[in-house]
Amino acid sequence: MGLDPRITEEIIHPHEVRVFRLSCHIMGRTVAIPGVMALHNNARGPYKGGIRLAPDSSVWETVELARLMTLKTALADIEFGGAKSSLRVPWEHLYELFSHGSRLTSHESGRNGFGLATARDSGFEKMVALEVMEAFARQFRETFRSHTYVPAPDMGTGADEMTMIYNETLDPASVTGKAEGTPGWLPGRRESTGFGCTGVTLRLLREALGMEPAGRTVAIQGFGNVGEPLARALAREGVRIVGVTDARGGVYDPAGLDVEALAEYARRTGSVDEFGGQPLGNEELLALPVDVLIPAAMGGVIDGASAHRVRAAAIVEAANMPVTLEGMDVLARHGIPVLPDILANAGGVVASMEEYSRSLSAVKLPASVVLRDVEATLNAAFDLCLARSREEKISFLEAASLIAVERVWKAMRSRRQV
Repeated sequence: MGLDPRITEEIIHPHEVRVFRLSCHIMGRTVAIPGVMALHNNARGPYKGGIRLAPDSSVWETVELARLMTLKTALADIEFGGAKSSLRVPWEHLYELFSHGSRLTSHESGRNGFGLATARDSGFEKMVALEVMEAFARQFRETFRSHTYVPAPDMGTGADEMTMIYNETLDPASVTGKAEGTPGWLPGRRESTGFGCTGVTLRLLREALGMEPAGRTVAIQGFGNVGEPLARALAREGVRIVGVTDARGGVYDPAGLDVEALAEYARRTGSVDEFGGQPLGNEELLALPVDVLIPAAMGGVIDGASAHRVRAAAIVEAANMPVTLEGMDVLARHGIPVLPDILANAGGVVASMEEYSRSLSAVKLPASVVLRDVEATLNAAFDLCLARSREEKISFLEAASLIAVERVWKAMRSRRQV
């Protein structure tokens, strides 16, 4: 873009980073939970970004994710900026502190979703998550109530946790991704990320790879709020979902999995592990010879080492930052295109804009209208990225990044932030 290095630094660096500790009262004990809130850029609208609960989150990762949100909202051309919050919940310590592992049934035993060598108690984890979120909402009530920062769910949080924020602010527009029945909730919000990712994946197959979707093979890492609706939607289009993994295991069937049966099994057991077919690990999934590989769970899973094992024709980043910079370089050398996260998983924030803007109207949009808006918005962004990449002979990722940065820079300049 030919920008002065000083301007580039202003675009890159966050406006504000708040590091804090929460005093959370859990089962009669006080537990300190460290956290960080990265407010990256608000040139185009209120700071917007999810809240994650994870034992290994860091300031660096949170700032990177906040920057990603700035690019994502700009590429989608919606009036939000970028932010992210991380709450470092020490799950291993909490399990030891409250001795929950010994009370669980045998099918719940093994390593839980946080990589802990202990049984998983979903009821205990939900109780902890709600207590932590209540303390977080209480500490930053005015930040949310003033719409300075409008949070949403992320890894480890969901609609119930967002409702805790509403309980503190009593403002429907202070948070998005709220539970059904909460004032200002939006039909279609939960499935919007997976729905949006489905649409751009189908377009990637047809327009970038020259493949009709029917019969094409896809492997998905993660079967949660993004992976499950994504798998079901792709399967309805005739795509063969041959491999799916989650934190506890996975399953592989080269003929294609019965996704509806898999979804029902996962809802009943909490995992896709031992569904049937061939057992599949996360590393094995990344190396499957498929048409499209979709990491839809953790960040950083395809790095400089694992990228060499990728045999997919293309990658769709349904998760945030699943491919590292080193991994991107390897994939580029191998000629494997990447549909970037700032486009692939932007359906959620597009729906969040609808929820935010209509929260005070008390008029519910049907899910079909919300998802139609998601589809139209992402299609417009896809068209721009595809045209830019072909015109300038650059990757889809570079085209998407250029479009987003140009929009952010223009807004910062017009608001005299640079």
